[in-house]
Amino acid sequence: MIKLYVSIITILFLLPFNSFAKKHRSDKAIEQRKGYVTFKLDNSLNGNKPVEAAYIILDKYNRTGAGYVSQKFEVKDNQILISDLPEGKYYVDIFTKGFYKQYFTKVIHVSKKGSSYTFKLEEVRAFIPRKTVMPAESNNFAKTSVVRMK
Repeated sequence: MIKLYVSIITILFLLPFNSFAKKHRSDKAIEQRKGYVTFKLDNSLNGNKPVEAAYIILDKYNRTGAGYVSQKFEVKDNQILISDLPEGKYYVDIFTKGFYKQYFTKVIHVSKKGSSYTFKLEEVRAFIPRKTVMPAESNNFAKTSVVRMK
C-alpha cells in the first residue's frame, strides 16, 4: 500500500515538471556567439614605458552577470586581450597596478570581430628629494575674496 502511495505522489509531482520543461535549453548556451576585446593603455606621456599588470572587472550591461570577469591580467606591449566573451554590452573597470597606478571605467561592446578601446594614462613623476620646486607664496591678502566684501 505504501508503494502505491509513493508511486502516485511521484507521478503527480514529477509529471507536470517534465511536461513543462523546455527542450534543448543547453543548445542556447552552445549557440551563443563569442567575441573578444582589446584594451590599449596609452602611456605616451611617460615615454611609452610598460605597465606591469591590470585588474579588470567586467559586468554585463543588462545586470545578469555581476563580475562576469574579475581577475588580474598581465599587460603585454601595453595591451590586454580578453577572449571568449559572449557578445554584448559590458561595464568595464580597469585598475592599473605598479608605478602607473590609475583607474578607468567605461561602457564597452564586445563583438565577434573584436573591439578595441584605448585608455590614456596620466603623466607620473617620481619624487626626487631637494629638487622639488615649490611655487612662490603670496602674502597680499588684499586680493582675497574675504577682504573684498560689498
